[in-house]
Order: sequence, then C-alpha cells, then structure tokens
Amino acid sequence: MSNYSNDPHQCRVDFFKESGKWYDTCHFTWLHWGHDMLIHDVFRESLIAAFPNSYRGMQAVCLEPYHEYAHPVSIIHNP
Repeated sequence: MSNYSNDPHQCRVDFFKESGKWYDTCHFTWLHWGHDMLIHDVFRESLIAAFPNSYRGMQAVCLEPYHEYAHPVSIIHNP
C-alpha cells in the first residue's frame, strides 16, 4: 500500500468547493484500521477530529485511505 507519508496513518485529503473547483490539499491522521467500522464512517470521524472548524460543506476526497478495505472515498465534510 503506497501512502502520502512514511506514517501509514497519515493520509492525504483534497477539498473541493461546491462548484467542483479544487480548494486545498492537506494531510490528516486516519483514526482506525480494520473492518470494525465502515470506511466512510472512519473517514468522517477522522476529518472531524483533524478539521473541526475548517472546510465546512466542502467535498473531501481521500484516494489512499488507511483501511483494511481501502478504496478512494469522498464525502461532504460537515463537522
């Protein structure tokens, strides 16, 4: 599994405005690994922990999440 950094828990997230225009790229810590939680739920929880007051209402995209069943995920960030 390739990754955004040397720490596999650090993942890249891209934020897009409602118009679809790219806004920012950041890294965040993926909080859980494994099948005990759905990948979208872990992504949402991790984003809220990392960006509680930022990027509200923007589309968040993580192409290489740190999850047992990793695949690109995208959600609207509403903390």
